[in-house]
Amino acid sequence: MGRQNHGASDTYMLNTRFLLIVCVVIANCIEPLIQQSTVMKTLYLIIYTFHIPLFVFVTGYFAKSFQFDYQGVKLLQIIFYQYVIFQSLYSLMDAWVYHAPNVHYSFFIPYSLLWFLFSHICWRFLLPLFKTFKHPIVVAIIIGVLIGYLPFTGLTLSFSRTLVFFPFFLFGYYYQDDHLTGFILAFRKFSGIILLCLVTIVVLFPLDPKWLYSSYTYQELGQFSWYAGGYRIVIYALQAISCLCFLSMFPRMPSILTDWGRYTVYVFLLHGLIIKTVIASGLFAHLFNPLQMGIVIVSACLLTWVLTQSWARKLSRPLIEPKLTYWERYMTKKGMI
Repeated sequence: MGRQNHGASDTYMLNTRFLLIVCVVIANCIEPLIQQSTVMKTLYLIIYTFHIPLFVFVTGYFAKSFQFDYQGVKLLQIIFYQYVIFQSLYSLMDAWVYHAPNVHYSFFIPYSLLWFLFSHICWRFLLPLFKTFKHPIVVAIIIGVLIGYLPFTGLTLSFSRTLVFFPFFLFGYYYQDDHLTGFILAFRKFSGIILLCLVTIVVLFPLDPKWLYSSYTYQELGQFSWYAGGYRIVIYALQAISCLCFLSMFPRMPSILTDWGRYTVYVFLLHGLIIKTVIASGLFAHLFNPLQMGIVIVSACLLTWVLTQSWARKLSRPLIEPKLTYWERYMTKKGMI
């Protein structure tokens, strides 16, 4: 989620990444409203069918050049640093400001959206192993389906999400623009129809969001039969179609979105603190009519934009992207990088 040097294909991915982080912020902003508004719940579920899988896909794409060399290890150290700092910060805010009930604090249970950082590290470590397989994506899908049968996955170490979403990481890693461009563009002709079908499915067949979170076992989802994994296969198919649909809508040409897409890590790590603070203030308890809910969505877009601006990055860079000079010297001295 940091800076890159980009070509034409990378520009497309940066545009996609920014629009995805907008969707992430919108989803987190409207989550407190989904029980009181069918429209908000439908929008929330639609976003969840594609925003996490696509974010993982884009993350895999930008891992193409990853190796366990100096730069690779440095990247992993930064991600681990971000996890430790924000796991601590979110937990402290939860205890002292938000006063969330029944929350267990542990570095082995990633807090809320921080599971993505933990899983990102795991995906990088899994890459060398899966690159040795003849059909790595097929193997990853099979594991993603089977993992739901185990009784001990859940939230610990982000184990379930790491393996369930790993196929999308591999899809991004092996993505070749010339292979899928025509296919994605073909979806553009039918994207409106597909989107309408997705909305219809979500409205007529209420979907438990927990299936899309991918952090629950089949038993926790109320499925005890031997064919419970079939439901995850259906979810995979739904997510794949939704991802292709929305990829076809995203712009491919360089624009201001491309520049903003370089700084999504700032939005990712900071927006949760702001949203949780607003929720703790009680403001969401007074939102009832469609106009107010529309303002929430507009505010989410504005918040995303603000957190990508240079002044916001300058203020938060020491916390999010520090130089870690002393740490690098120590690790170099120990021969670890």
